[in-house]
Amino acid sequence: MNHRHNKEKVIAKGMELFWNEGFHSLGVDKICRETGMTKGAFYNTFKSKEQFLLTTLKAYGDLIEAHLKTQLSNNTASAFDKLVALYKEMLESQLQNGFKGCFVNNMMSEMATLNMNVSKLSDEQFNRFIKVIEPTVQQAQNDGDFEDNLSAKQLAEIIHTMFFGCLTRAKSLKLSTHESMVLFLHALKSK
Repeated sequence: MNHRHNKEKVIAKGMELFWNEGFHSLGVDKICRETGMTKGAFYNTFKSKEQFLLTTLKAYGDLIEAHLKTQLSNNTASAFDKLVALYKEMLESQLQNGFKGCFVNNMMSEMATLNMNVSKLSDEQFNRFIKVIEPTVQQAQNDGDFEDNLSAKQLAEIIHTMFFGCLTRAKSLKLSTHESMVLFLHALKSK
């Protein structure tokens, strides 16, 4: 990439473009127009649209992993309350951005059955998120807020997957799912 283009800004813009338009609807011409890159610079740096998508997915994973760690680091709240606060905050952000969804989840939905590289990287990013959430779920289990008949990893995956199910439902009905997500988390409590 030549000195005119800031790679992080190009990746951030690409993430926004893929997130808004999807992989199939977005052409390299538009990517170049929106980032200010020439096609030659684009292909020299990223090799292909698929490789650019993989780069943006990895960058998104880095951002979300850091965000999850920050959100779950509140030392004064119980583990259960940290999880409730995390998912409420995630729902609020979805309400604010028009239910744009999770970039990784969106790309899994569009591309996972069509492209093994995207499928594999999307799964890796999703598992990164679960690994961050898992210790908080484990603590909630230790505190007696969740049953321990499932591993913390299994329960973290159920909670996170359920969140995206609630999000999809809210998107289709154009409504807030605060109550349903909070009720779901409370239903998982053992006491």
